[in-house]
Amino acid sequence: MPKCPEPLHSILDRYEYTRTLSRSRWAWEFLRRNEDFRAEARAHRPEEISVRTACNGITLLRPRTDQMAAERWGLAFFPDPRRDGFHANTFWSTALFPRQVKVQVSPAGPGGTCEIYERTAQQCGIVHLVDSAGREHLLVRGNGHVVQVQCTGMSLLSPEPVRLGFLIRGTANISSRWRMLKDAQRVYGDGETPAPGWSRTRLALRNALIAHDCQVAGLSVRETAAMIYGPARAEAAWASPGRSMKDEIRRARARGNELVSGGYRTLLA
Repeated sequence: MPKCPEPLHSILDRYEYTRTLSRSRWAWEFLRRNEDFRAEARAHRPEEISVRTACNGITLLRPRTDQMAAERWGLAFFPDPRRDGFHANTFWSTALFPRQVKVQVSPAGPGGTCEIYERTAQQCGIVHLVDSAGREHLLVRGNGHVVQVQCTGMSLLSPEPVRLGFLIRGTANISSRWRMLKDAQRVYGDGETPAPGWSRTRLALRNALIAHDCQVAGLSVRETAAMIYGPARAEAAWASPGRSMKDEIRRARARGNELVSGGYRTLLA
């Protein structure tokens, strides 16, 4: 991030895509800024992952080599750190990310169809992963949202027609599980759904991300405040005896550094 003057809206526009990110995609935004992770990811070649295109434009991924190094970071394999939280094919391990959407795959019967699959294939981009343990996962992208899905039961690659059903086991935290499914359906955008506003949680994460990026770029706390709130508000805050904005930016910087250093895992728990 350059230290030369730049319109505030231009700076904040760079982070606008994060407005719709789920916590799992936020976790990737912070991890991909970790220098140790980036160095390790560079040591693994793209050829280690088989990539094919199937019907309906579905992308099929399968690791060709052992992925234990990626698993230490909580990943099924090393995605490209240059790709952001919406575009990266980031699959988190079930152990690190237990609250992901789960679907049961079962036979559809002769001539049977699956409404969930048909709608998803028509409206969304789908990436299908068979991990090194043979488990199947999906990344579903649409309407600015990304959902990771764990599949159980039959293989989605079966030559026979299959049916998908959302899976909710047990009654513990059932309200949060229903909310998770409701949030997952945001990928089905019809063009009429307004963009969500900045919730307090997302805004705090965005500011932590900006504060970390500013620190890496060599900007001071005051310059970081100017990036987030504009030069006029930052100048007024620094000229006043109050410490509200100064302390807020320092907390954002500390939070960003903590999430990059390993705290991203708390976003997945």
